[in-house]
Amino acid sequence: MDLNPQTILKDYTDKRIDKSTAIKLLVSGIENNDEEQFRLEAISILNALKIKTKTLFEFFENILLSDSSEVIRNAAAKYISANFLEISLPVYQWVIQHETSYYCLITVVNSLVKINTSESKSILFEQVSNIRNIKSLNVDKGYGNKKYRKALKSYFKRNPINKLSHKQLGAILINFLTVKNLIEEIPNVYFELDDKRLLIDKLDLSDYLEFEVKGTPWGWKNNIRNLSQITGLSNLSHLKTLDLSNNQIGDLEGINELKNLTHLVLSNNQISDLKNLEYINQLSNLQFIDLCGNIISKNIKNEDFNSNCRVLLNRYVK
Repeated sequence: MDLNPQTILKDYTDKRIDKSTAIKLLVSGIENNDEEQFRLEAISILNALKIKTKTLFEFFENILLSDSSEVIRNAAAKYISANFLEISLPVYQWVIQHETSYYCLITVVNSLVKINTSESKSILFEQVSNIRNIKSLNVDKGYGNKKYRKALKSYFKRNPINKLSHKQLGAILINFLTVKNLIEEIPNVYFELDDKRLLIDKLDLSDYLEFEVKGTPWGWKNNIRNLSQITGLSNLSHLKTLDLSNNQIGDLEGINELKNLTHLVLSNNQISDLKNLEYINQLSNLQFIDLCGNIISKNIKNEDFNSNCRVLLNRYVK
């Protein structure tokens, strides 16, 4: 029998096999097939079938704890969250203490927020508190953790655990995990915290051309071509100022997810397509945008933007 996930689903839908057989075939495919996309499709079909058995929970628990693919571990974490949230706390507690994959950790944090019990809150609080014990966000780059350690000290004086919600703790942890991951992936990262909320409100991923030296190694520059390279950018929902200047960005799809942005600096990129205006104009709180040094700046005017937004298109206009 063909073990293709879609074929298995069709055989089940057409009643050529029963649900138990379909589950066994899909689980076998996840266990024995090395192709990531195949395994993801099988997990997706199991999720669509809404199977909630103890055996299946134990299967996905084992996948989450031990699979070599972080993509598959994350899919398992999402499956458990969607189908077994009420019994997931022990496995999520272990994962949040040992997992290293960014996306998997984000799934687990969001799931702990959804569980919404005193136990899940204690786990989130412990993880946020542990940020104070981290001396460096990246040892190789010499990137310290002074900002978070200092901010956390005063934050917890003003906000004891009983005053914090699951969502607040989850947001703090997600912001921290996101910026830590960005520092690991991108050469030049600068950020500032909103001390009242302990969320990132300014992110600078620019490359400063005036400091370049001829022959600067490629790996020393950000060289951002697409927003998808900025892992977890949409998770920084409190972000107000974003500087992406002097990169190689041509497409702004996804920028519209940052609803709280007030200042956006995009100078000296490769933005040319007018479709990017649509993404920009969905940012209703935007007060300032810099598009100098982009091809698009020659084909648009200030009136093309929201009326409350100050637009810079040409650095040399008097």
